[in-house]
Amino acid sequence: MAKPVRFKPVSTSSGWCINIPGKYSDSGKRERQFYPTRDKALEVSATLKDRVKEFGTMARAIAPSLAEDAVSATKLLAPLGITLLDAVTRFVAMETRNRASVSVKDAVSAFRATGDGWSKSQSTAYKLRGEKLTEAFSVRMISTITGEELEKHLEDTTNGPGGFNQNLRLVRTIWNWAAKPPRKWCDTEAIKHLAPKGTVTAEVGTLTAAQASTLLRAAETHLPDCVPAFAIAIFTGMRQQEIDRLTPGDITGEGITVPATSAKTKRRRFVQMPEPLSAWLKAYPIGESVTPSNWSRKEKAVRRLAGWSVWSDHVCTMGLLDEKGEPLTAAPPTSLPEWPQNALRHTAATVSIALGKPIEQLTFEHGHVGGLEMLRRHYVGAMPKAEALKIWALRPEKGKKQAKKTAKKITHLKIAGLLKKSKPTLRQKRNGWPRIGA
Repeated sequence: MAKPVRFKPVSTSSGWCINIPGKYSDSGKRERQFYPTRDKALEVSATLKDRVKEFGTMARAIAPSLAEDAVSATKLLAPLGITLLDAVTRFVAMETRNRASVSVKDAVSAFRATGDGWSKSQSTAYKLRGEKLTEAFSVRMISTITGEELEKHLEDTTNGPGGFNQNLRLVRTIWNWAAKPPRKWCDTEAIKHLAPKGTVTAEVGTLTAAQASTLLRAAETHLPDCVPAFAIAIFTGMRQQEIDRLTPGDITGEGITVPATSAKTKRRRFVQMPEPLSAWLKAYPIGESVTPSNWSRKEKAVRRLAGWSVWSDHVCTMGLLDEKGEPLTAAPPTSLPEWPQNALRHTAATVSIALGKPIEQLTFEHGHVGGLEMLRRHYVGAMPKAEALKIWALRPEKGKKQAKKTAKKITHLKIAGLLKKSKPTLRQKRNGWPRIGA
């Protein structure tokens, strides 16, 4: 029979010492505890003896098979430095969390039900990403999905760094929402450490004058109902979500009113009507809405037709052929460049700064929230003034054709002498004004 442990206090130069074998200590290792007085040491000794007595009573009730399992489990955990109790505690916490969780399908469905205030583009983006998540993970509990699985899922279902980063933001929003109380369906560990692709530089991406022209010409040629939204984005820098919420009544000859309910900053602002935008809206008047129906698909098609690597199933329905004479496919050729993130908004801000617009005015009109220093760092000196002037000089082909037709008509009228001769004013006489048809 094993000798019972005594926990007898021993007087030392450092105080009264109690030796605790590893099997009875909280750390699992042999410990020496010191106390200033003998009475305090005896009190702790009595507590330890009671604990050992209770442990011994419980030990006698353990079945031999359970004891064998405990020994085997302890051996498996030893190389990891984890005790059996610690392992069981972690497992119970994980299992409790999983049982309180819901399937990915149910989580996505519940998340989308909260999107009453989303724009059309936001709603479409979450719908498409939610469908892909449901297809990939379906009935699995959302708490069981790992970061590695999410990263592979995004890599398999997106095209290039731009698409990966855009969809990573969508997935991160869904996961963070699911992790918040009162839901607590998962934690954020799975998504927290996923990093965007290609984020070595913080330089913003803008379009050149040639690229902006090609984009607008593609819209004019193939999907003219998209022209107003593209022109507003290029010449004012408004966010796409703000453009989606604009009504025809918000746009006048003087400028565009962005209601507080539409603005990201939730503050009403007024954007002066840029001269080039006025010409574009005159050539392509806004109908019942600023963005046409099926905007998300049409917008992608315009960018694809302008030569960017954008996946678009809409181009397959337009009867267009590629340079080899084959029908266009939804997947873009690998040779096409990636579309810069927020390209139109960044282009508008860069052009405005290059043409001398004060940063304070730009901050208000663009609804920036990052501060003046952020704007200076990103936009000042980012584009030559000559390039900015080329973008500012872009005009619709439709307007040019109409202007040529009108000029030709006036010339014929002059030749035929059919224009009414009007009397010059006094000021016109002083300036040597010639009468029409003279």
